[in-house]
Parts: sequence; structure tokens; C-alpha cells
Amino acid sequence: MATAGQLKSKADTLKKKISEKGTSLPPQRQRQLRKRLKRLQRARRTATALEARAKKPAKEAAAEAAPAAPQA
Repeated sequence: MATAGQLKSKADTLKKKISEKGTSLPPQRQRQLRKRLKRLQRARRTATALEARAKKPAKEAAAEAAPAAPQA
């Protein structure tokens, strides 16, 4: 799975392409590009949430292990 940063750069590139060429493209191609942009944005939100979830347990485990050692 791609990272949120990689997906953001792809989405930004696609936004730029749509803004430059969007009106000159046929309607079917415009729709395809908009759908791809939405898909990339949704994937980025998912990747961001997964990355945050992956970081959170590691921080909690480290915080719990540090105070537990001096008490014992």
C-alpha cells in the first residue's frame, strides 16, 4: 500500500492536470479523471488513518513500559 505522502503527490498532479486540460477534454475523460481523483483522495484518507493507528500502539506500549520498570 502506498503512503499518504505518495498518494497526496499523485492527487496533486492529477488536480493540476484537470485544472489545465479539464475543459478541453471530452466529458467522458473528465469524468474518468474526477473519479480517479476522488479514489486517490479516499485512499489517502485511509492510509493516513492506518498510519496513525500503527503509530499509536507503539507510543502507548513505550509509555507503559517506561513507568512499569522503575516501580518493580
